[in-house]
Order: sequence, then structure tokens, then C-alpha cells
Amino acid sequence: MAEILFVDYDNTLHDSDAKYAAKLDGTYGLSAQELIDAFIYVHRRIVHRQYPDRHDDFRFHQRLLSEHLERPYDEEEAAATARKFAEAQQECWTDPVFFPDSLAFLRTAAATHALCLTTGDYAREKADALRKAFGRHYFTHIFDNTHLGIKGGSEYFENALASTGARPDQVVAIGDSLEHDVAAASEAGIATVWINRRGRPIPPEATAPDYEACDLLDVLRLLKAMQ
Repeated sequence: MAEILFVDYDNTLHDSDAKYAAKLDGTYGLSAQELIDAFIYVHRRIVHRQYPDRHDDFRFHQRLLSEHLERPYDEEEAAATARKFAEAQQECWTDPVFFPDSLAFLRTAAATHALCLTTGDYAREKADALRKAFGRHYFTHIFDNTHLGIKGGSEYFENALASTGARPDQVVAIGDSLEHDVAAASEAGIATVWINRRGRPIPPEATAPDYEACDLLDVLRLLKAMQ
């Protein structure tokens, strides 16, 4: 039985895409989802790998995004779009929209496991948003890039293991990203659960998760079966 759960925040506990969609729909003539997908590609495939020190530089992201979308770069448009991204990011903890299954998951999982918040950034703000929404702290550890390094490779999860004093076989990592949650944790020897709320197929090039769940209640069923 896993003793510790490494739990992601954005699009795992919190509907972050909805926040970005509300700010970005129609930007660059794209739907919100098209723009989010393009931004995620730039953020994770380019910035994380080549420019990790510019992880939070939204203006820099806009220049790369224009190149990725093969459209002329406009400084004024880029500044406005960067502002929208920053506002959406901040609303993910100042005005959060948690999935309906998040509270039940945290309550039930915390009764039998130690929970660690393993997010990319602003872990304290996100943990505080959860506390305000649900009335208590559920996490024994709160991790982000200031504690463990950029989330996107095995080093992040290896550092999480070292910080908790856990062995890989004592941990399950839960998240929505095949790259940043599943592949990165798998490289560290940790079992993974992929939250696939949209029912997406696993791309051929992606690292397959150990388990796949349609939501967090499904994760609870998986955890019970692992006992």
C-alpha cells in the first residue's frame, strides 16, 4: 500500500483551464482551448527545457508563442495577452474553481495517506486557497519549483522523495499531465495515476501511466484496490 500521495493542483484539484479560458477566448483569433494547448506546448517543451530561468516571464512566452503560431509578433498585443495569462494564473488561487470531487478526495485520502501538494509554482498560495475553501489543511508537505526545482523532470520528484524521506515504492503521484506528472514521476520510480477528465487518448510517444482515472473519485477506488 502506498503511504504517501504526491498530488498536483492545476487541472487535478482545480479547474485551471476554466480560468484561462475565461480570460483568453478569442485571443489571436483562437478558441481558449487552442490557445491553452499552444501555450502549454511553449511552456513545457521550450521554456522548461531551454529557458528554465524564464518560467514566469509571460512576455517572453508570448514571443515564443507567436513563433509557434507562425504569426507576426506585436509588442502591444503580446503585452495584453501576457497580462491576461498573469490575471488567470492569479485567479487560480484568489478566486478558485475546485472540481466537485476535490473535497471528497482530500477528506478520504487524508484519512489513510500523507498528502503532499506537488505543483509547479505558488504552492503556498494554492494550499491556502484549498484551506479557505475546505476549512483545513490537508497536506503534510507543500512543494513547488522554489523547493524542488522546475517541475518537468525526474529531479523534481527525486527531490520530493528526499524531502519526505520516502522510498519510491511508498508513493503514488497523481496528476493531469502525462509529461510533468506521469513521465517525470515514472522516471523517479514512482507509481503514477493520470487524471484524464476529458477522456483523451494517450499519444503513442507519451509515457503510459500505471493507472488511469476519469476523476478523483475514480482515484479513490484505485487506491482502495491497491491496498
